Amino acid sequence: MKSAAITLTRQGVDLCRRIEGAFPGTVVYVPDKYDALAPRHWRRFDGKLAPLVAEIFGQYEAHIFVMATGIVVRMIAPYVADKRYDPAIVVIDVTGRFAVSLCSGHLGGANQLARELGAALGAIPVVTTGTDVNDTLAPDLLAKELGAEIENWDALKTVSAALVDGEQVGVYADSCVPLPDLGRFAAKNVWQVGSPAELTDCRAGIVISHWTNLRLPQSVPVVIIRPKTLVVGIGCDRGVTVEEIETGIDHVFTSHHLARASIRNLATYVLKKDEEGLLEFARRHRLPLEWYEAAAINRIEDLIPNPSDVVYKFTGVLGVAEPVALLSAHATRLLVEKVKCGRLTLAVAVTTAMGAHE
Repeated sequence: MKSAAITLTRQGVDLCRRIEGAFPGTVVYVPDKYDALAPRHWRRFDGKLAPLVAEIFGQYEAHIFVMATGIVVRMIAPYVADKRYDPAIVVIDVTGRFAVSLCSGHLGGANQLARELGAALGAIPVVTTGTDVNDTLAPDLLAKELGAEIENWDALKTVSAALVDGEQVGVYADSCVPLPDLGRFAAKNVWQVGSPAELTDCRAGIVISHWTNLRLPQSVPVVIIRPKTLVVGIGCDRGVTVEEIETGIDHVFTSHHLARASIRNLATYVLKKDEEGLLEFARRHRLPLEWYEAAAINRIEDLIPNPSDVVYKFTGVLGVAEPVALLSAHATRLLVEKVKCGRLTLAVAVTTAMGAHE
């Protein structure tokens, strides 16, 4: 993580040397009055913490404050807003005795950072997150490990409370999702179920799926996690617009009951490498876009379910949307065969290599 360490005291200067040694690349901020004690590459400030925090809070993924916890709470209070986006906040006392995970323990990584700082400095990591101290499953941490997105954050608190209370919580995942071993949580009444219907017997549930038409029990609170399991292959006419792509993908995903949040990446033919509408769509949605050469596409001609002689005549390949989706997903069959949407052709394949792309 891009991290900053901030101190206000002479003892803190010594501790920040150790932090920087253990975590190279950490940017250290030190008051001007300790200029003679601090390495030249450290950043100086006038000793007023509030303006410094206001300036740098959003610039780093993690902040390590070497000072009292109360000071830090008052300084960051105006800026913490949402654990989905807040940076990790860890506080270390000036003697290096404790490393306290104060904010963004799971998604921000503060709990893990506190443990790593504890190991490096000989400090006691202080982690108070309920699921951690009870050694049970944390839905938000599971989503982070899978590179997935939580769809309904409003249910997270209820499901997490059930986990902390040791109530029965079922986990359902699509077969393509490589779940971590849940066996160690069995004693905490957490287990994997074979279908969403089985969640009826639980007090809460976690569902990891790219399907939007699963029949979930209405009486059980369920956190829905969208894994990055889908690759969208795109063929298009020259000059296709962002709006056309938006409409086409909405149509395909709605009609086939798929979650757009589960799109891992887009793929197309190399001739579309400069197609501005496609490039802009990928930028807007922060989706990687892969291109494939004719040789790679034609090598898998036996896997293309709907080859086109017309496409071959004009492009030199037997298809675009279907083969590039298969290639990018490292799949041998499609979840959705090509669909013509105006000036677009779309196909969808499933991958188990979630979060990874070439």
